[in-house]
Amino acid sequence: MKTPRYVLAPPGSICDGAVVELDPAEARHVTGPLRLRDGDDVVLADGRGRTAAARLTIIGKARVEAVVTSVHVEQEPPGDGVTLALAVIEAKSMDWAVQKSVEIGIRRFQPIVSERTQAGRRMTAARAAHWQRIALQSLKQCRRAWAMEILDQQTLAHFLESQGRGGVVADPDGVTIGRLAAPQCGVLVVGPEGGFSAAEDELFTRSGWGRLRLGDNILRSETAAVVGGAMMLACCANGSVDKG
Repeated sequence: MKTPRYVLAPPGSICDGAVVELDPAEARHVTGPLRLRDGDDVVLADGRGRTAAARLTIIGKARVEAVVTSVHVEQEPPGDGVTLALAVIEAKSMDWAVQKSVEIGIRRFQPIVSERTQAGRRMTAARAAHWQRIALQSLKQCRRAWAMEILDQQTLAHFLESQGRGGVVADPDGVTIGRLAAPQCGVLVVGPEGGFSAAEDELFTRSGWGRLRLGDNILRSETAAVVGGAMMLACCANGSVDKG
């Protein structure tokens, strides 16, 4: 028996017995690439903890309804989770980082504008809605009940100023994950290709941020973001770190 496909539902639309009309873009995805048919069973997800078993009614290529038969509510994950801040990099690499961050369980994704950011600030701001769409589509693939939040872009200086509790920056000369202080495990910053400038590196030092070594090899920015994010998630899940 095939596992029902995950389908996005508008926020607030999932409740017992509801007839949910899908967003036109999602409806086209259902009738096109997914090749679902009238009467097929699906799982609706709204990205806010609600999922539902439902049955499709295909009205047209861009109009699809789903009749809810049962609803499941998953509580929001406890704690603050992990925020991953990545200096904006090449478009496809950034998209990949967003997608994989959803899959591993990052709570918030923060695009950062640094001195070596590979796109202008206006272009970066215009891509925010695109990253949000990628995050929602990735939610379906990994069957995550709560969507990853895509935060508004910030300059590195403003981001560090906003993070009162601090965090860590990926750095080949940093400490291993086992030597991080547990309170630092909530926020990770990863630089662009070529790293942060000397002035930005000094800003991390003045702000009291820790430095995390991700391994023996030099990683691409998008790879470092996902590897480092997974390390931070493990650190948070353990609740403490080994100082030995």
